[in-house]
Amino acid sequence: MGDKMNYLRRNKEGIEINNELGSVFINSGLKKYINKLCMNNLSTYEGRRISTSNFLGENNNIPIYVNTQIILYPVKSIRCYDTVFVNFKEVLSIKKVSKGYTKFIFTNLSEIVVEVSINIINKQHIRIHKIIDYLNYIN
Repeated sequence: MGDKMNYLRRNKEGIEINNELGSVFINSGLKKYINKLCMNNLSTYEGRRISTSNFLGENNNIPIYVNTQIILYPVKSIRCYDTVFVNFKEVLSIKKVSKGYTKFIFTNLSEIVVEVSINIINKQHIRIHKIIDYLNYIN
């Protein structure tokens, strides 16, 4: 499996992990898998979510800083079956496809179209820049 994760999403088998080599399917829950990623960095999904929520002063669709190479953000609530967790660090560009649909182009030039407004994605990117600025400031 490649090192550069583009996104995670649910499917019938569990979750799809898309990276520079393509997609891998594993039998796991989305939150469980993200928690495992966080645990590799001595934290938890909930710990990251709560601390980031407190920092941003917001409660919904909170980005999850896993490590310097993986900053995941949901395009919809984690409770929505069709949500996608996008790795901000691998997004090359975003583009409005039509009303309510956004195309992500990743650094390996793979693409995914998601049913979400580009305005919501732009808001997520602003939140992530705040997180990165804060982490750069304290380090």
